[in-house]
Amino acid sequence: MNNSTLIARFRKNVFLMGVSLFVAGMAHAQVVTTVAPVVSPVITTPVAPVVVTQVAPVVSTPMVSPVVMADVNLVIPEVNVDVNPEVNVDVNVNVVGPNMNEGSWFATIKGDKIRIEFRADSDYEHNWNSNTDFNLSNFPSLPRGQKGEFSLKREAGTIVFTGKFDDDMGYGTYKFTADKAFNDYIKSAGVADVTDRSAFMFFTVNLKKTYVEMLQRNGYKDLAAHNLIAMSAVNVDEDFIKGIKAIGYGDTPVHNLIAMKSMHVTPEYIKSFDQMGYNHVTVHDVIAFKSMNIDAAYVKSFNDAGYKNMAIHDLVAFKSMDITPEFVKGLGQMGYNDVPTHDVIAFKSMKIDADYIKGFNDIGYKNIAIHDLVAFKSMEVTPTFVKSFMDIGYKDIAPHHIIALKSMDIKPSFVEGFKKLGFTDIPVNELPALKSSGVTPEYVASMQQKGFKSDNLRKYIQLKTSFN
Repeated sequence: MNNSTLIARFRKNVFLMGVSLFVAGMAHAQVVTTVAPVVSPVITTPVAPVVVTQVAPVVSTPMVSPVVMADVNLVIPEVNVDVNPEVNVDVNVNVVGPNMNEGSWFATIKGDKIRIEFRADSDYEHNWNSNTDFNLSNFPSLPRGQKGEFSLKREAGTIVFTGKFDDDMGYGTYKFTADKAFNDYIKSAGVADVTDRSAFMFFTVNLKKTYVEMLQRNGYKDLAAHNLIAMSAVNVDEDFIKGIKAIGYGDTPVHNLIAMKSMHVTPEYIKSFDQMGYNHVTVHDVIAFKSMNIDAAYVKSFNDAGYKNMAIHDLVAFKSMDITPEFVKGLGQMGYNDVPTHDVIAFKSMKIDADYIKGFNDIGYKNIAIHDLVAFKSMEVTPTFVKSFMDIGYKDIAPHHIIALKSMDIKPSFVEGFKKLGFTDIPVNELPALKSSGVTPEYVASMQQKGFKSDNLRKYIQLKTSFN
């Protein structure tokens, strides 16, 4: 038994979003905060056409005709599309590494902003640096043309800069002194993992006692230092927290608050899905929607196309694969209406569109089953391939026979070679048996020249397999 199996798989790692937030403003200097919502729809489309060609000649008695079973069975399991987006929100503020309390600085003035790059003077394996934006008004007396000092004081501490500016470019050294009373307050507020280096991060995001008090007032106590820094950096303020709570999202974990704020998820955005029938979407799914730019208008477009109440994971998969209502409508125009979502995903993943289907319609090969279309595409069966067999007399070929022909690389020229030898009506299901057993027109012609002549191709199969 000769088995040929093709498995077509499509896996689209839809989406990995790493956002480096450089938050600038009066209250917030820049801090590197990595917010990584990972939306990874796994789409697996197994298409397994199994071509079984059995050639079982009985050779004990020459007078007995060989039993030839050229039974081509196309086994195609349902297209299994597993779309299970994993949305992992990883908020990572780097608060470990070399001491940032002193080092070098390089600055560029642009408009009313000044961007300062801090570099640690350290032998640490991975020297740390940070770009931070400040308002130029914070530094009224910059040393121009000659070396001097300037400083900036905040609740977390004070930085003293030494150096000079030439036009809009500056450089020099700095020293940061943490405010011990502020650090002690942060620790007393229940913030865990506060290190010496945390103080520099508190400074860069301009963390204030009033901000910590606000978080505690709204139920966010016992925070880790890196979460506190990230919340301040992306400005998770009281209005945002109360707005999220007001629409039913109380007790939202800190990392989700940070992700939602950094991705500009608003209460209005969440509520917009209510009218589409998606009430109280989980935070996990809200983040997935936003990361994929799915909004109420996108949902409505599929409602209007007949796809109502779609599962959330299907919406995410549709968006990740750029499936549009127009794509679905195109399938409908070809007679494929109300195609299940998992089949729409399979079509898109295999690049089966209206044009591909129309090609078969144009040659009179219509109403192909969905799983057969997927199998055709996975095997690179084209309308031209099918028509080439229709042109030599094979009408209304069953899809599983077409798959068998394609999988064994049987071409019309193979059939035409037998016709020249007088074999004009070979059943399509016997062609794979001939090909798999190595019986070719050339082989038959050579046997005829040696005196073995028969009008039954099965005898040539018997002869070939006997010698093998």
